Amino acid sequence: MKKTILLTGTSGFIGKIFLKDVLRKGFKVIDILRFKNKKNKDLNLLRKNFPRSYKTIFFKNNSEIKKKLNKIKPDYFINFATLYRNTHTYSEIPNFINSNIVFPSLILDLIYSKVKKIINFGTMMQHLDGKNYISNNFYASTKSAMEMITIYYSHLNRNIKFYNLKFYESFSEQDTREKLIPVLIKNYKKNKKTKIISKKLELNIIHVKDIIKAVEILLKKNYQSGSYCLKNSRNIKISSMISEINKNSLKKIKVKYLNLKYKKPKKNKIKILPGWKPSIDIKKILKEIVK
Repeated sequence: MKKTILLTGTSGFIGKIFLKDVLRKGFKVIDILRFKNKKNKDLNLLRKNFPRSYKTIFFKNNSEIKKKLNKIKPDYFINFATLYRNTHTYSEIPNFINSNIVFPSLILDLIYSKVKKIINFGTMMQHLDGKNYISNNFYASTKSAMEMITIYYSHLNRNIKFYNLKFYESFSEQDTREKLIPVLIKNYKKNKKTKIISKKLELNIIHVKDIIKAVEILLKKNYQSGSYCLKNSRNIKISSMISEINKNSLKKIKVKYLNLKYKKPKKNKIKILPGWKPSIDIKKILKEIVK
């Protein structure tokens, strides 16, 4: 019998890629989306291609969620919903709280007694000092709050597994987010210069396919509830990577290094997900794009 996954955040970058992957692998999927996503072309095409496996619950406001989720009994719940920005303004605070805390909490409250496993996504920006909950920005603090809420529900129902997956940076060839690697690629194609905060900048970047692989491991295995980290064994020093790529390229990646303060991420003590390791080399992908 096919397992049913309840998803949030399928209109977003990683959630949409995961949705396509699990539909191809034969899962049934129900996602819950705001009404404004009803005309999303990518999702509409998936519903057309997988009419028996993929259904969507649309809602206009939070009060509709309870009525529409009451009869749903999924096997798994995966929360990809997130609002990310590195900084915030005063007026944006309610949006962060609604997207990253209120919305997933309302769903958790309705389904925590029905499902077998719940997977939530956090960020290593929650752990500026490597272990304790000292957030790098307001976005990360909302992720820490949501993690505490999942722990609360895990104590209400000891029969299900709760997981929080955390990583530093993510990337895919189709990435259009305003993050360093996609911006580098976009500016390279336009022959524009990319500003980078420091020549010392180091990032730990994993490919979205490796994130999806981690989720699939958690769906298959009965690991202990808790937080798990997804990371490469070494950070990428961005200036060294660009220099290495430019050596063998006719058209160079143009950059300008700023002399801004930069704090190298401290080594974290969060356990890496057992049975998982990254398989896709970001440097290799960038080299191919530049070629």
